[in-house]
Amino acid sequence: MRGSVVSLAVAAAVALAGAGCAGSRPAPAAVVGVPEGTSTSTAGPKILTPSTVDRTKLPPPPADLFVEGAADQRTRPEPRGRGMVPADGTPFAPAIPFTTSEPVPEGLVFILVAGSDARPREEMFATRADSIHLAAVNPATGEGTLLGLPRDAWVEIPGHGRDKINNALALGGPNLLAATVRRLTGLPVDYYVITGFPGLTRMVDDLGGVDVLVSRRMNDRMSGAHFERGWHRMTGAEALAFSRNRNDVANGDFSRSENQGVLMLSALAKMRSEVADDAGVARWVGIFLNYVRLDIPRDRLPNLAALARRLDPARLRNVVAPGRVGTAGSQSVVYLTTAAARLFEDLRADAVVGGTSAAPAQAEGEASTTTTSGPAASGTTSSTSPSSDSTSTTAPGDESTTSTRPEVPGFFDEPSD
Repeated sequence: MRGSVVSLAVAAAVALAGAGCAGSRPAPAAVVGVPEGTSTSTAGPKILTPSTVDRTKLPPPPADLFVEGAADQRTRPEPRGRGMVPADGTPFAPAIPFTTSEPVPEGLVFILVAGSDARPREEMFATRADSIHLAAVNPATGEGTLLGLPRDAWVEIPGHGRDKINNALALGGPNLLAATVRRLTGLPVDYYVITGFPGLTRMVDDLGGVDVLVSRRMNDRMSGAHFERGWHRMTGAEALAFSRNRNDVANGDFSRSENQGVLMLSALAKMRSEVADDAGVARWVGIFLNYVRLDIPRDRLPNLAALARRLDPARLRNVVAPGRVGTAGSQSVVYLTTAAARLFEDLRADAVVGGTSAAPAQAEGEASTTTTSGPAASGTTSSTSPSSDSTSTTAPGDESTTSTRPEVPGFFDEPSD
C-alpha cells in the first residue's frame, strides 16, 4: 500500500486533509476532495451532515457480483529466520482530555481512502489503487468501521464494464473510484483521500513515528517488512513496509488490507495520546502542509479534525470484505461473497458492523466494552485498537463529559509464542 500509512481513514481530512495546499509541489503525498455525484455535503458548521442524500434509499449493490459459499482462508505458516527487527515500541498512552470549540457533526460520514500505486514521477490518478478502504463513522455514538476492499475485487466500473476495482482510479481518477465503491456497496462517499508514495515516509517521520502492534512475524524481502512480534516504533519506511507486505502474511491481500487498518487505527491512537485542544490538532495539520493538495475548501477542515480527535479507536471495527480468489479470463481476481453484500447492508443504517450501541456517549463513571466480532462470515476479520482511556470533550452548548473504558482484550494484546 502506497498510502494510508498515517492517513487514518476516519481522520482522512484531519491528518491528511488538514494540511493545506501543497503549492508548487508537483507530486503531493495525498489529495483530499469531495467526489462528484456520489454524495452531497452541506456548507456551514455541520458540514458533515449530507443535505440531500437519503441513505436509506440508496440502490442496493448488484446481486450478481457476489458468489455463494465461504471466503478463502489460507493458513500460511508464520515466517522465521534471521534479520527480523526486535520489538522496540510501547503501547499507546491513554488518551488525554480534549477540548475543542468546533461543533459536533451529526450525520454519518463515509470517507474513501485509497493508496495509489504511482511510483515517483508518475501521476497519482493515472495508476491503479493499491489499497482501498471505506471509513464509515457514526459521530453520534463515536463508533464506526474501517472497511477494507480487496484490490482485485471483480466489480462493475460505471461506464467501463467489469474489471478489478483497483483499475477504477486509473480509468477515471477519484470520482470514478468513488462511483465504483458506491455502486458496489450501496453506500455513499462523502470525501475521498487518495494517497501516493512521494513524501509519505517523511510525514510519518515528521510525526515522530507510530507505535504498531505486530501480531505475527514478518520476514518478507519483497516489501521490506522484517519484524518480530510485539510493539514496534515504526519509522516512515518501516510503516510503509508493514502495510505493503502480502507475501508472508496469513491470508495474502486480505491480511494486508487488515494490517493497513491496524496502522490507521494506530495513528488515531497516537493522535489521541498527544492532542489536547485545537492548537494540538493544528500542529498535526501543519506537519502535512508540504505534502497534501486540497480539493475542498480549507474552512471544512476544523470540523473534520475535531471529529477525528474525538473518535476512540477501540470503538472502530477493522474489517475486510470476504471473497474468494478466482479467474476472469487470464486475470487472477477476487469474487466477493454474499457475506460481503450482507456486510455492506449492515453498515448502511449506522456505519457500524453488527449494530451500534444504544447510548451516544458514556456518562462519568460508566464503563463500556468494545465488541471485536463482525458478521458471521468466513473471511471477514475484525479487530480493536488500544483503549483504556479517559477523554473529556467540550463543544459549544455541550456539557463536558468523561468516559472511562476498560482495557479490551483481544487483537491488541501482546502476541504470545
